[in-house]
Amino acid sequence: MHHSATPRTHTGPTWFLFALVATIGIVAGACGSAKTTSTGAAADALAAQATDGNLPADEGTPKDGGKMVWGLEAETDSLSPSVGRWAISGHMVASAIFDPLVTIDSDGKAVPYLAESITPNATNTEWTIKLHSGIKFHNGEPLDSTAIVKNLEADKSSIITSKAMPWVDTITAADPLTVKITTTQPWATLPNLFASQIGYIAAPAQIADFHGGDHPIGTGPFVFKEWVKNDHFTATKNPTYWQKGLPHLDEIEYRSVPDAQQRVDLLTDGTLDAIDTVTPKSIDQIRANPDLKRLESNNGEAAFVVLNSSAPPFDNANARKAVVLATNAADYINQMGPGVYQPANGVYAEGKIGHLADSGYPQFNLDEAKQAVQAYTAETGKPLQFTYVGASNVDDAKGQQLLKSMWEQAGIQVDLQAVPQADQVITVVLGKYQAADFRLFNQPDPDMDWVWLSSSAIGKNGDLSLNFARYSTPKMDAALNDGRTTLDTAQRTSDYETVNREVNAGLPLLWLARVDWVIASSNRVHGYGEARNGSLQSLGPKTWVAQLWLG
Repeated sequence: MHHSATPRTHTGPTWFLFALVATIGIVAGACGSAKTTSTGAAADALAAQATDGNLPADEGTPKDGGKMVWGLEAETDSLSPSVGRWAISGHMVASAIFDPLVTIDSDGKAVPYLAESITPNATNTEWTIKLHSGIKFHNGEPLDSTAIVKNLEADKSSIITSKAMPWVDTITAADPLTVKITTTQPWATLPNLFASQIGYIAAPAQIADFHGGDHPIGTGPFVFKEWVKNDHFTATKNPTYWQKGLPHLDEIEYRSVPDAQQRVDLLTDGTLDAIDTVTPKSIDQIRANPDLKRLESNNGEAAFVVLNSSAPPFDNANARKAVVLATNAADYINQMGPGVYQPANGVYAEGKIGHLADSGYPQFNLDEAKQAVQAYTAETGKPLQFTYVGASNVDDAKGQQLLKSMWEQAGIQVDLQAVPQADQVITVVLGKYQAADFRLFNQPDPDMDWVWLSSSAIGKNGDLSLNFARYSTPKMDAALNDGRTTLDTAQRTSDYETVNREVNAGLPLLWLARVDWVIASSNRVHGYGEARNGSLQSLGPKTWVAQLWLG
């Protein structure tokens, strides 16, 4: 699953995530001070998330009209923001129908979108959201404070999104265009929340409809037309969109094409106009094709193996240490993604807040891995054995077999279990696994990854857990919480470096690589250069969908 967060498997458990995981994309956005301006460090961090490709600097004047067909890596279960388990594919479709309260600009700043402003009090315990006037949902209902309250209350009561909102206390409508939010403790980065799945705003009529996620109603650039699940989702131009001059397309259609090779083939033969992909083989093919345009986002999500620290064998530190030491990540990169994957040694990538060149993560050492296996057996009286859950596709199967062979060289017994991506995510979120591949982390601001690491996101008594490894320490929790109570760059850097060290001291996550996200299209597709703002590989709303045009 390698999500992206992503949880997804290599292709999508970032399936990113993550079908269920990603469900949240829950914290996206680099937030800041009174008018939601970001810290300088957050903007610098986004800049460090390199983009590459062959898009022209000037694509000319946008043209209106036409239909675009986009190939996605996965289907989505529901387009209800408080219910859907969204991976990146879910966010792509949702971004056509809904607008977010907050988005990320080209400088990496979290800026108001549906909101006109989001302003805190002096202690960051009360936030005031002012809305633009005159915006309407596709069904004619007004976008007002009552609608915002209904959306955020639905998020707060949802098992999917509530774990990202533990500090939210009250949500009230102060007047028709003003919402007040109080928090249980200072939360300086709260606007991050609204540049995520929680920030998408649905019409009250949709929220009131149990099946509303099957026929979504938003304020976005496109209006729902038809959804044939596991085949296509179609939406048409919103003729009264509040962002003047947008969208450019008359119609956009999303098709679910889980196999990366098939997506590339359908793009090449003209069936699809654009696709997204994270699979190294498909990226190599796209790079080699002069007839395709592409935008790449590298130094991003981490591909890793998540170890369930709440159940045997990985509730034992020697078991975790053994598999980490037995994994030759350099060889994994060389065989799975040469020229595409980059090394990973922690939660935060190079150039990001919290990154450490020496993060305390151990290097491959087969002899020490064997010693850890022996120590585990001496402690438990049992051989070290486990089941490794991965997505059932050709690309991921190769990586699963490679890791299995590495671990077996250390004397570890490994069974492979291949399941559909959606099932893999649910298995991980519910804790019914021992080890699984995933893809996640490294959003523009480290606070966006809070929910995947906090002890408050660990499910109890079989409940779902967005802290997939179910691992935390008091020191790690304290640093995570402190990092969101302040905008001081030096303090936040110290906090997230502590998080990085604590994760790598406990080894609940086995780092494999940093992955590359690519959007590719025919030469007639324009406008996705807007994705450079950081939402290409993040789980946050993709406001650039309205910018797409055909020429």
